[in-house]
Amino acid sequence: MRCLLPCLVFLGCLAAEAADLPVIHLEAKDPIKSDVRTACSARLTWPAGQGVDDPAPRSAQIKFRGASSQAYDKKSFAVKLDEATGWLGLARNREWVLNAAFVDCSLMRHKLSYDLFRSLGTTAAPRFAAASRFVEVELNSKYHGVYLLMQPVDDLLVGFPPTAKSETIPGVIFKAVDHAANFGQPGHEGFEQRAPDPATKEVWAPLDDLNRFVSQASDHDFFDPVNGIARRLDMDNAIDFHLLVLVTSNLDGITKNYNLVRPPATPAQTEPKFSFVPWDYDATFGRNWDGTRVDAKSWLSNRLFDRLLGHAEYQARYAKRWQELRARQLTVANVTRLIDENIAALGEATLRNERRWKRIDYAHPGELTFTRDTLEMKRWVPERLAWLDAELSRRTKH
Repeated sequence: MRCLLPCLVFLGCLAAEAADLPVIHLEAKDPIKSDVRTACSARLTWPAGQGVDDPAPRSAQIKFRGASSQAYDKKSFAVKLDEATGWLGLARNREWVLNAAFVDCSLMRHKLSYDLFRSLGTTAAPRFAAASRFVEVELNSKYHGVYLLMQPVDDLLVGFPPTAKSETIPGVIFKAVDHAANFGQPGHEGFEQRAPDPATKEVWAPLDDLNRFVSQASDHDFFDPVNGIARRLDMDNAIDFHLLVLVTSNLDGITKNYNLVRPPATPAQTEPKFSFVPWDYDATFGRNWDGTRVDAKSWLSNRLFDRLLGHAEYQARYAKRWQELRARQLTVANVTRLIDENIAALGEATLRNERRWKRIDYAHPGELTFTRDTLEMKRWVPERLAWLDAELSRRTKH
């Protein structure tokens, strides 16, 4: 049985300043690493009068998370609690992500994108994406900046039932980890299996079938109304996912950095469909993965969406959905409202975060401040939506 470190309780405040956000206090005696988890304690406190503290330190394990982002000074964390908790009104879980948003000076691109995607769904047809809350973090009693507390993409987030031992085809989650995940070839190159645990059971057959079909099926078979792509893929979800990629201009999120999920097969549903769950949206809303600026006039696609948009019936469905969303969730006013709500929620914590990480040597973020970045985002959004109006009209002939 793994021994946990003694709980270390921090009783101070944030550099004598009033906090705007809940604070997660992390204490780890041993160095935090990326390849193995380190024992730690974690507890949550609120600014005075704003909420109920979770004062008892919870035993946990912590490690750095991410790929290229581990090169940044301010690193993201994966925290695994010994017991599940529902921090800040989020669904109960043992696994949590603390996203550093090091390159994203607005600190909100993940939250903005995932909240927007979830808003496209309904009770009957949800659009799964990580729910999140802004927090400040203290690491070993020292201020460590603003983070985004996020749900991971796991069985709990996508609503999979507990795995039954009798299941021959369990629910699966595949993460697209490099640009080979572009639906351009059979097999599963470019993907990692996230659920079920591949050490317990590898389940590549459903994904292999999807990639083989998308990359190699004839147009006649691909669009067959009974046995075609709609039998394998939730088409409404796919449209909304592609529109999210386009609206946010996620240059790194159409051939990688997304999740494909499929619920377990059941007697009632022997052939469940795949759907998309977005992930990794810090390089969006006018910024690339390295912090450089992105103009508002780039089209993003892959083999799957290229094939779909080559079909007149799909074009009409796509155009109709775009018009529906442009009248509601995807208006300039609504996206700007979400940005402004995040600005208000973050408050003066953005200044503390900038002071803590004032020296940023990676690419271009060093020239930015929170205020400048959010202003540029709000200027970029109407230009992007106007360009997409014209481009989608041209591509769908509507």
